[in-house]
Amino acid sequence: MSPPRSQADHALPSVRRRAPMKSVSTRIILCVFLSTLLTALVVSWLSVGAIHRDVGDRVEKRTGALLAERHTALEAWHTTAKAQLAASSAIGSPWHESLLAQVGSARATPGRVLEWVAADYEGEPGASVGTAPLALQPPPAAVTEHFDRLELRPNAVQTGGSLPCFSARLDIVSISGDVVGQLRGCLSHATLLRILHGEASDLAGMRAMVADPGGAITVAAGIRADARRGSRLPVEELNQALGRGLVHYRDDVGTRLVGSVAPLARTGWIVLVETEHASAFAPAIAVTKQIFIVDVCIILLCSVLAYKITRAIMQPIAALSEGAQRITEGHVNYQIPLPANNDDELGLLTRTFNDMMEKLRASQVEIEQDRIRLAEKNEELQHANEILSQLSITDGLTKLHNHRYFQDHLTREIKRVSRTQQPLSLILLDIDDFKLLNDTYGHSAGDDVLVSLAGIMNDSARESDLIARYGGEEFVILMPNTDLAGAVHLAEKIRMAVETTRLIIGDNLRPIEITISLGVALFNGNRREFFAEADRALYRAKAAGKNCVIIASRDAGDPA
Repeated sequence: MSPPRSQADHALPSVRRRAPMKSVSTRIILCVFLSTLLTALVVSWLSVGAIHRDVGDRVEKRTGALLAERHTALEAWHTTAKAQLAASSAIGSPWHESLLAQVGSARATPGRVLEWVAADYEGEPGASVGTAPLALQPPPAAVTEHFDRLELRPNAVQTGGSLPCFSARLDIVSISGDVVGQLRGCLSHATLLRILHGEASDLAGMRAMVADPGGAITVAAGIRADARRGSRLPVEELNQALGRGLVHYRDDVGTRLVGSVAPLARTGWIVLVETEHASAFAPAIAVTKQIFIVDVCIILLCSVLAYKITRAIMQPIAALSEGAQRITEGHVNYQIPLPANNDDELGLLTRTFNDMMEKLRASQVEIEQDRIRLAEKNEELQHANEILSQLSITDGLTKLHNHRYFQDHLTREIKRVSRTQQPLSLILLDIDDFKLLNDTYGHSAGDDVLVSLAGIMNDSARESDLIARYGGEEFVILMPNTDLAGAVHLAEKIRMAVETTRLIIGDNLRPIEITISLGVALFNGNRREFFAEADRALYRAKAAGKNCVIIASRDAGDPA
């Protein structure tokens, strides 16, 4: 079992939280939200587009059918009206004779001339004459007739407002060639409205209209027709849409409209069936609103589900992350709590993590024990290395430095002296009759003598002086910053201390006396000569009777 969490682990500060937008859970929820939103937008766009196209097709089919019916009736009426006007204006017709009579009557009245002769094509033609200031004085010499143009024009004579009129010019020409008359046949307003109305149920929610070439609506029938009569249509936009099915445009006040348009023969007039866009596409707009509401509900539902699922997934992951961070900080006793549903992959991962930490804690204990043992071994090894290092430069008997260390130290001192130009002295000493002492008292007694001599030299020399056993019974003392007089003083001090010391050696505690011979030399820039001069001075001390100090000299017997 895993050890219980300590109070220190419970009191640990919570793991630093990531910024909201850097959180994995936030990214997952945002990804689900954006995916759902994008899917809803695409599906809605396709659905709304299909619905609008379907509604548009239906509106186009209905307005097209109504337009075709009204347009066919108006075209037939147009053809009949032209034929009646042509027949009425023929020479010898009742209209022709009436026209001549009216011209003659107008001439008999000074200042008046014939202006209008009109026919109302609602049944049998009728006539009306208007007057204008007289423009012709001579009597008419001839009457010619021709139809050079048939067009629809506003009728300013009738009180019912502007109406389409078929206009045929019947020229009454005077001797001077002036034209004094024109014949027009105007369509009946009531008849035109009946044609545009058709069946009452056909125009439910729509209106049919006739507009002149300038776009002014002359006649309108259907829903809110009176409001549209007299307003203007966007002629250029409608002319471009001729034959293209449903056209979208706006009226004078900006209301959005849709309709179908067709030209009326070659008159320049147009026939239009229209309805308001909001009314025509009301089903599509209602469905669009429903789709929008459904999309919002789906997006919210998917976002809530994504949040719950992500939270259920991320809580164990966050616990694992927190545990990993605390363990990284050194709290190896931390144990991750198991999730509510610990049978899934995250529960297995949590249990595996806790088991791993249990093994890690056991391994850490073992590693710590091994570390302690290794530290102890390293300490022992370091101590042994120090001993070996000391032994490598120390004489085992006298505990003085050995010959090897002396040579290394002499090299360093010579380099220092070369830089500082300070004096460096050397004492080389040897025990007098040491072989006889060994032969008499034994080698163990000789060893005791060597140890005692080492103690005397240590007591007499300075800490800066180097004392070394050079070999056998020979010793050397290297004295930095010491001139020849100082070296001689130390040599004499050591000689007298040895001479006055009674050594107790052996098991019988018998005291003995020893003496030493010493040679002193001062460094003169040559290492080999430095030691050779001291060695020659030592041999001179031996030859002089021993137990004395000899200074190296550069006389004939002691060459430089």
